[in-house]
Amino acid sequence: RVARIGDVAGAEACGALKNVIALGAGFIDGLKLGGNTKAALLRVGLLEMAKFCKIFFEGVESGTFMESCGMADLITTCYGGRNRKCAEVFAKLRLQDGSSDTFDPEECNRLWSKIENDMLNGQKLQGTPACKEVYLLLESRGLLESFPLLRTIYEVAFLGNGVASITEGIAVKDQPIAHVWNIDCFKTMNIQGC
Repeated sequence: RVARIGDVAGAEACGALKNVIALGAGFIDGLKLGGNTKAALLRVGLLEMAKFCKIFFEGVESGTFMESCGMADLITTCYGGRNRKCAEVFAKLRLQDGSSDTFDPEECNRLWSKIENDMLNGQKLQGTPACKEVYLLLESRGLLESFPLLRTIYEVAFLGNGVASITEGIAVKDQPIAHVWNIDCFKTMNIQGC
């Protein structure tokens, strides 16, 4: 069933940010780190999406992240979307033949272009340009340290940091869930036990 929500900014921001998180999911898959690691990435990714939206978009509703445009779209994209698939290939190509896992930024950009051209039949990735824009915005506001996963995804994708460093972005330190969004959102969704 289709549910309509009034939080246009939250829904649109989730639509862009989930593609960035999907890049990280692809890196996890390329490293063959398994389902638990990917689930941890999705959890942190959803928290950072909510935090980003609360900082940059006035009036974003906490419940939006539990709707289809939030969590459901994030899960779908991180398991089957083109951004995830291309990021998995990106990780595998960087790790193949025992070559160095560190690239310079120009090599990263060339590799993304090649993967996009080879795999997408004229379609474009949304995660890579969104990742660049998110990083520049966070950097300009001095907030990179507050978004370790978004920062790490960019560093792997565009600065050439080792693909395995994606796990550093998953480690959440001193970030209680109630700090990111209002837990009362679950009460408005009629979830038992709230």
